[in-house]
Amino acid sequence: MTTPAHDHDHDHSHEGEGFVFGHEILSILADRGGRLPVAELKSAAGTVFGEQAVYGNCHGDRFDFEGLLAFLSSKGKLALDGEFASLGHVPGCAGH
Repeated sequence: MTTPAHDHDHDHSHEGEGFVFGHEILSILADRGGRLPVAELKSAAGTVFGEQAVYGNCHGDRFDFEGLLAFLSSKGKLALDGEFASLGHVPGCAGH
């Protein structure tokens, strides 16, 4: 699953049905105002991508939903504050 904004060039052989890139979760967050309760973000992702989705990054690392949020947070792409997630100061998928 990719979006038109995902235009940088590298191998995506690790993708498969149900593989969701972190920037797609950031897009959901942005579309809903940039800040949501984590539970609401997780529910929205499950609705869009399915409950069995595998989350990951452009390098092929795979995460569960909470692991993805921790990864995005560690990269400054997402901020976690208690039970809320908000867009971070680093844009998603910057082309590496």
